[in-house]
Amino acid sequence: MKIVVARLTLLALCLMAFANTNLTNLGNPVNYQRFSLPFYAQPVAVTFDPAMLVDEPATLSNVSIRHTYNQLEKRPTQVLLNHLLAAKGQYQLNDFLFFKLARRTLHSIYGGQSPLVQNITLYKLLIDSGFDARLTFRGDKLFVNVYTTEDLFEVPIIQSNGRTYANISCLAGDCKGRQRLYIYNEHPNPRGKSFGFQLKQWPQLAEQPTDKSLEFNYHGVPQKIDVTFDKTMVDIMTDYPFIHEYCYLDTPLSPTLSASLLPQLETFMQGMDTQQKLELLTSFTRSAFAYKEDNEYFGRSKPMVPEELFGYSYSDCEDRSALFFALVRDLLDLPMAVIAYDDHLTVAVGTDIPGDSFNYKGQRYLFCDPTGPRNSSRVGQVPPGYEDKSFTVIGTYN
Repeated sequence: MKIVVARLTLLALCLMAFANTNLTNLGNPVNYQRFSLPFYAQPVAVTFDPAMLVDEPATLSNVSIRHTYNQLEKRPTQVLLNHLLAAKGQYQLNDFLFFKLARRTLHSIYGGQSPLVQNITLYKLLIDSGFDARLTFRGDKLFVNVYTTEDLFEVPIIQSNGRTYANISCLAGDCKGRQRLYIYNEHPNPRGKSFGFQLKQWPQLAEQPTDKSLEFNYHGVPQKIDVTFDKTMVDIMTDYPFIHEYCYLDTPLSPTLSASLLPQLETFMQGMDTQQKLELLTSFTRSAFAYKEDNEYFGRSKPMVPEELFGYSYSDCEDRSALFFALVRDLLDLPMAVIAYDDHLTVAVGTDIPGDSFNYKGQRYLFCDPTGPRNSSRVGQVPPGYEDKSFTVIGTYN
């Protein structure tokens, strides 16, 4: 029965992807080629018509881009797009992961050659998917930019016609240069939808269960815990764009980690009152992980979602805050406020437990710093050294 339901679901996704398709752009099914593409740990079935392939432009200019785009307009690119959109639905990919799947697919189809055509084709696929996208170019480099209403950091941004566009071809910083950056003057979908980066739910990709043993101190007593996390989620975040800090905290635990970690923490909490439960969770995030600043460990800023703490050897205050936020949300369901100092991120919990606190929008919040002091289980204390410093509430959970 489950197999039948799964097949019907996949059929429905395919029908949705093929809806409103221009049948003249579907080529000849006899010529279709099919292959399996590894996307993280998930094999993805890809179908395309090789008649969609076009030649690499000899030079890069508005004229050459327009010529290549016009060629693609007459080619059966819709075959590939329909299957990519079906995969987007089947695996519940957000817009950025859909982009990565499309880019990786084109790289495979073109055998790693013709980078300009790959980007122009990618641009067309995004346009045909309903997004507002722009092309920019400098020298012999071509970049895909997408309209977005979400906050991004350390990602090249351009403004055009009152809209903000993020350069998603340049996340590794390879678009830097002193040459002038040109915007391709054609704009096929100026009222297209905003491109999304947030991870409000994880994609349904093949899991990579990975075991990890941790030790932490609770009121001076050593505790041990063995957990299993999903390495696929850690891999996804390796080169993910730098989104708003609160979005990392709002990202859920993977089903693998939830099933492993939460029941064990619930067992620890049996018979405890709310204060003791908060002390346990802060003890865990403070002492189960080694501390190191991002710049020292990664050589750059690298905020983590909760899952990533289990995939790396070190983490910092932002990362501990993300994990603590997820644990309080999933285990205690208490109100929370995320607090940003100039150089520190922490969390306060809505409760009447005595201790250092503040009021925000009618709710009292108790400081529960997930980072330190390392071997302390105390809650209700402003982070040491920050007693007289101002802070900003960047997000809440109610």
